[in-house]
Order: sequence, then structure tokens, then C-alpha cells
Amino acid sequence: FDVVPGIIPDDLIRPFQIERMGVRGRLVRLGPALNDILARHDYPDLVSRLLGEAMSLSCALAGALKFDGVFTLQTKGDGPISTLLADFKSPGGLRGYAQFDAEAVQNLDPGIVPSIPRLLGAGYIAFTVDQGPETERYQGIVALEGFSLADCAHTYFRESEQIETAIVLASGRKADAGPWRGGAIMLQRLPEGD
Repeated sequence: FDVVPGIIPDDLIRPFQIERMGVRGRLVRLGPALNDILARHDYPDLVSRLLGEAMSLSCALAGALKFDGVFTLQTKGDGPISTLLADFKSPGGLRGYAQFDAEAVQNLDPGIVPSIPRLLGAGYIAFTVDQGPETERYQGIVALEGFSLADCAHTYFRESEQIETAIVLASGRKADAGPWRGGAIMLQRLPEGD
């Protein structure tokens, strides 16, 4: 992402650490980068919102790693949105894609809060780090469990990384034609003695 001196950037990943509380984290703000991707695809708002959260989560997780390559977040499920794909390529490239059943998405009851079981169904979320042909790929996979995409990430950290982690995701726009924005905040408890 480009940073203009003297101006608070819209597309950023900001690491932080709070020593007294024993936590570290990442703050992600996405503006033009997210809007360009979502506007290009012209998905229904519900799909765009969830893909925006996936791209924000991808940035937060990739920003916590020291790597040169591609970090991929991918969901596969049997719900109306069958696939979400969010790639973060170091040092700052971002891609996103969704596959969905347009009729099933359109027929979702607007009065019911969209949840992961309702939108993605049963399936999995995978996190992959690929640093090129000379290195071994790392992949972590867990079931799609929980109400939100953040809940799915919590499951991954609880089962695979065993690091106390809290994540909050957001994606949306103020008006039907307004620009898309997204964000994430990730907090992790520092290991003892760190």
C-alpha cells in the first residue's frame, strides 16, 4: 500500500504493542484498495460485505507474519456463498474473489442477521502461506464454526496456534453508491516472558 507523508493513509496495516497489558496487535484500514476490488466485481452488497471482511482479516493475519510471498485466506462451504478468496501478496498487493449462487443470495430473508452458517454453510476456512517454489507451503485448516468470520478465525487460533487472540472485522459503505471501506483489529496475548 502507498503511504503519503503527512496524510493518514486509508490502506494500512499498523502493528502495535501494549506492554502493560501484555498484548500485541494489528490495525487494518482498507479504503481505495478494497473499493477498487469490490467495485470491479459488482457483487451483491451481502457478498461484498463478507468478502471485504475476508480481505481485512487476510491483511491482519498476513501483517502479523514475517514472510515474502502470498498469504491466502480461503473458505469453501455448501451455502449460498460457496467460496471466498482473499490474497495478500507482500509487500502490499491485495486480491479478492467470491463464488456464490445469485438466486440463493437474493432469496435470503433480509430480516435475518446474516451468519456464517446461513451464508457459507458447512465447510472449512484455510490459511496458506506460500513463499515460492524454494520453500515449503504452510497451511492451517479449520471447520467453519461460529456466527461470524472473526469467530472462524478465533477457532483457528484456539485449535491450531493456541495463542489467545481476539479479532473484530468490519466492511461496508455509507450509501448504496458510496465507496467500500473495511477494517480489522487483532489483539494477541504476549507469551510469558516475551
